[in-house]
Amino acid sequence: MIEQWFKQDIESHLAKGKRAVVCDANSDGAFLLGRLKQVATVFVVSKPIEEIQYRYEAEKYYTDKNVVFYATMPKSQLTFLQEYAQVDGLVDLTDLDTYIKGHLFAATGVNATISKAELVMAAKLSIGKDLNWWKGVATGITKAFDMQDCLFAFVCDPENYLNTLDLSVRNLFVDELYKTIGKPKVKQTNVVMAKELMTTIFDGLANNNISELLFGIYKVLYDKTSIKPVMDEYLNDYIVSGATSPLTAHPDHPFDVLDGKLMLMLSEAIKNDTDTSACLHAISCRINSKNALSYKAEWLNDLLTIFQYSSPAFHKATTLSDFAILYQNGFAKVDNAMRKIYVAWLNKPDVLRPIQYYYEQLSKAMLDKWFMLVKDYKPSQNSLVVNALQKSGRVAVIVGDGLRLEIADEVASLCKAKDVKFDNTTAFAMLPSVTENGMSALYGCNGVELSAQNRFATLKTYVPEAVVMALDALNDSVTAEKLVLTFGDIDQVGEKKQLAGLKDISNYTIQLVASIKQLLAMGYSRVYLTADHGFVITGLLDEADKIPAPSGSNIKVGERFVLSSDQLHDTSLIERFDMFDGYAYQYYARTDKPFVSRGAYGYAHGGLTPQECIIPMYCFLKENGQEGCTVCISNKNDLKTVTGSYFTAKIKATGDSSTLFSSSRKIKVQLFDSHGKSASATIHLINAGDTKTLEFEIPSTPCKLVITDKDTTEQLDSCEIGKSSARDIDDLF
Repeated sequence: MIEQWFKQDIESHLAKGKRAVVCDANSDGAFLLGRLKQVATVFVVSKPIEEIQYRYEAEKYYTDKNVVFYATMPKSQLTFLQEYAQVDGLVDLTDLDTYIKGHLFAATGVNATISKAELVMAAKLSIGKDLNWWKGVATGITKAFDMQDCLFAFVCDPENYLNTLDLSVRNLFVDELYKTIGKPKVKQTNVVMAKELMTTIFDGLANNNISELLFGIYKVLYDKTSIKPVMDEYLNDYIVSGATSPLTAHPDHPFDVLDGKLMLMLSEAIKNDTDTSACLHAISCRINSKNALSYKAEWLNDLLTIFQYSSPAFHKATTLSDFAILYQNGFAKVDNAMRKIYVAWLNKPDVLRPIQYYYEQLSKAMLDKWFMLVKDYKPSQNSLVVNALQKSGRVAVIVGDGLRLEIADEVASLCKAKDVKFDNTTAFAMLPSVTENGMSALYGCNGVELSAQNRFATLKTYVPEAVVMALDALNDSVTAEKLVLTFGDIDQVGEKKQLAGLKDISNYTIQLVASIKQLLAMGYSRVYLTADHGFVITGLLDEADKIPAPSGSNIKVGERFVLSSDQLHDTSLIERFDMFDGYAYQYYARTDKPFVSRGAYGYAHGGLTPQECIIPMYCFLKENGQEGCTVCISNKNDLKTVTGSYFTAKIKATGDSSTLFSSSRKIKVQLFDSHGKSASATIHLINAGDTKTLEFEIPSTPCKLVITDKDTTEQLDSCEIGKSSARDIDDLF
């Protein structure tokens, strides 16, 4: 505020005769002169001869211009400027504290209680501060010289920050900086001083002995997204000592190398069968803190999920349905976490292998119970898509190929919203759990249908209005009442890339979440997410880990199952008498490891584990209804057979004009060509009772007109535009 008070005083004096004099014998107010550049020409006067010189120049060259004489002498010593001071006006800054107290009391009624030196220092630091700041400083509640704020500003812009400070403040800041970092003061460039400061902060985090002041600066640095590049630049220049232990470092440190070292220590402890509690405690402390989240490896959460897993009461499960609920609510999260650990550490197999071993021990306990119950296994996958589409209202079903239950759970957790209801029903896949088998069942086929087009044709016999399309083709032109969206990326990338494909699979979660939200926003009352099968991650394998394939005269060996024309009498395998691919018997190993077979290992399906066979049939329902007036295309019949190259659409709104929410609506009117690409889009505000007439040029036929709510993207109405078979007579007139 002081700069504003000073400028106002000067301007009021200049208004009288274009001249003003500032006396500042102690030069305490020199920092204010920069505020006068746009107001007047400033002459700095330090001795009597300069009074004569600058008065002469002002009267000769600046007759009709504003001039301020800044005199570094008391007003009693003025001679040739005395007339200006008495007639046009004097601003006396010689006692700067008195000047501040007067203005502060006039503005707030507050009497300053701090010392003169503190008040002058506050003035030099007050540029840009408001009256509340001044009140706090004047009464001693707020410190004028906030070292944390100053240090933060300094590390963000070391080249320029000190140049904004008054010399006395600058010297004080540098003294305090060296006290803060605990080093003797030496002459260094601003950039080097800033690096010294950040090195002290990083050392404190690495050794867990950082001061409260420096940790406060660190918190501000990582909290501000716009500052992160500055933070990262300092971080890239810092080398963590090889002796630094992740077990004793501050839990909010920003060093990925320490997270990696923590993973290595945990892996070694498992490998050597030694105590892991110190590692797990460090991981827990690190992820339980909500500070510096962007600098903490995401896989730390996954490690904790795996190592804090407590086996649910699988022994109490007497049916596969009971088991499926226990798996869904418990071990599915472990599967999810282990998949992400694979993604993060696949290029470090020596570190990954002990973690995989620990996971396999957890998995074995779960699988032992599962295989005790599978004698009663009955697929419940048949016609899931058919049944979903036969529900009332607009329904969409996303059919994933190789969509594991834990991935569906992750999608569901990311889709959570207060206006979205969620049903997490599961089902059991057909066996073997392979694509052609599961997809045939989903679409209601009688037996296995190898052709996707034939499967879709079967679906249409049950739901004639069903539209089937690829998920990535979804856009605003889609208006089907019953919609099936196919998503085969997971299975394709898994079979092609094996373990290397897990990174791609992790990214598909975001795509599925976006599609579900888009469908709900478009007005689909139910959006289902299901799959033909899941998959197992066979992981890092030695030959000894693989299951020897049984022998027989007429058998077919796959990674996860064996088919045979004759009974094999192998009690180590699970036998199912069920015709598939021309074979009468199916055999499954009591493990998630593959049979010895051709091809790469890492990703597989077709077997009888929960990961492959318990599939999602999740349903997302949006609770809130339509707001605003009802909007429709009132001349749809006319638009089915349009003559010529143009057509006119009549858009009608109905509702209660006296009610706020139903009196009007902002709509988006889009025209799509025959390929589903937008040809035009316009925004309109329509009121209840109005009819808007809009004219369009036909881009191609058939094309489609779609009306959506501008704000919610809900589809309100649509219409296909078709050409008349009658002769086009437009050109005859």
